[in-house]
Amino acid sequence: MTVADAYSPAWLQTDRPQPMYDKTVHRLYGKVFAENPGDNPRLAEDFKSEFLNWLGADRLNRISGYREGFLTDVCIGCTHYIDDLYHRVGGDGLQIFSGEYKYHWRLNPEIAYVTLETLRPGKELLISMPFAGIGDAHPQMGAILERCLELGIPAHIDAAWLGCARGLEFDFSHPAIASFAVSLSKALGIGGNRIGLRFTRRRPNGPITIMNDFGMNCQSLMHIGIAFMRELGANYFWNKYAEAHARVCRDFSLQPTKAIHLAMREGHPVGIRPLLRYLSDR
Repeated sequence: MTVADAYSPAWLQTDRPQPMYDKTVHRLYGKVFAENPGDNPRLAEDFKSEFLNWLGADRLNRISGYREGFLTDVCIGCTHYIDDLYHRVGGDGLQIFSGEYKYHWRLNPEIAYVTLETLRPGKELLISMPFAGIGDAHPQMGAILERCLELGIPAHIDAAWLGCARGLEFDFSHPAIASFAVSLSKALGIGGNRIGLRFTRRRPNGPITIMNDFGMNCQSLMHIGIAFMRELGANYFWNKYAEAHARVCRDFSLQPTKAIHLAMREGHPVGIRPLLRYLSDR
């Protein structure tokens, strides 16, 4: 197969892989912003209900254990969830694995990463699932949660990429998990309008709880989230770009991951969004 000149390795994102969006997403922005969410006192509850239905409509992953035993709060994406954790326990109170979301390194360039063997009690754990460095569950995820349970370490799950992944199997009811958050940013291409849902076994005192208790959630973000979930549904990017993802990986000798916008080359993540959009939108 001859590859067009424009469809080239120069489009691979090796520095900062970017999540997906496309022309359909941009058209929907125009539709949503033309509407006014108004002063709807039920908007937060409507958003939560729609979000749970959207998670339940996922047909490409086997995700369980998120409906029972957790309280829900609206959050401004998973970064807000991370900020809330840092606010509550401080930078020295969280244990982070190497290969995580670069936001942790930006907050603390001197961060000391941990391993399964160096996890210790007295500090809480925050880990992404899918894991940011590989676009899949961390290869030691099961052992990590069991170690946290053994040591009494509360585990918190950053599930920002859950909605743009396929082939995952994960049970959020594991007793070591104290909280997790899922965002629509990567799932539906609305990272510029961050909106998500936090799940906690016990609601901690902090910014997200206060924002929800006092009705301070951003109406436009919840409104946009509802509109995008209803219009695009679950698994949107994989349903549309699965064939293109396979072709890009084949054409450029990349290893596919379970995250739509990411592939691997020699153990390093590579962003393939520009090539996916080239194949679909030309």
